[in-house]
This record gives sequence, C-alpha cells and structure tokens, in this order.
Amino acid sequence: MRIVSAMAQVAKAPRPRFAKPGANPTLETIEYVLAALRKAGGPVSRNRLLAALGDWGHSTTRQSLNAAVNFLGDQGMIAEGSKGLLWVPEASQELLEAIRKGPRL
Repeated sequence: MRIVSAMAQVAKAPRPRFAKPGANPTLETIEYVLAALRKAGGPVSRNRLLAALGDWGHSTTRQSLNAAVNFLGDQGMIAEGSKGLLWVPEASQELLEAIRKGPRL
C-alpha cells in the first residue's frame, strides 16, 4: 500500500515566470548582466550589454538576456528607460524612512 500525503496530492508544480524554451539564463549570466550594468554608470542598450558580455568571454543569446533582464527588473534591481537599461541601487533604510514619513507634495 502506498501512502501519499494530502499536500502532495493537492499541490501542483509552480509554473515558471521567466524560464522559456531556449531562454533560461544561468545564475552566472544574471550576475554578469548585473555587474555590467553596475559598471556602466548610465543607461546601456541591450546590444551594448551583449557586446560587453562577449568581451568578458561570456556570450549569451538575446532570449537569455531578455529573460535575465525581465527577472532583474521584476526584482527591482534594474530599470528600463528610453535610453536603455539602468542599474537601480538599493535604497538605504534612512532614505526609505524619509520617503515614508516626509511631507507630501
């Protein structure tokens, strides 16, 4: 007789939000993308980002780059504007407190 827990019968495997066929960046790729954006000091196009990764000996596909960018954007680590991708530094506790308690305009 096989005993299966109630949780195992009810729970379904989660659907991946960012992984797509042919577009599964590795953790290494995500770290390279983040490092390139941190070092850039300003907005960077996706083409320039692919070139920078290639210069570092870590080329990737555009689909994997897009998946990595979508993941980092969802985590609030990067932003995309009209000029390109930009690293968003983490806000300090003091800044968050000032935003929360400061005067409203």
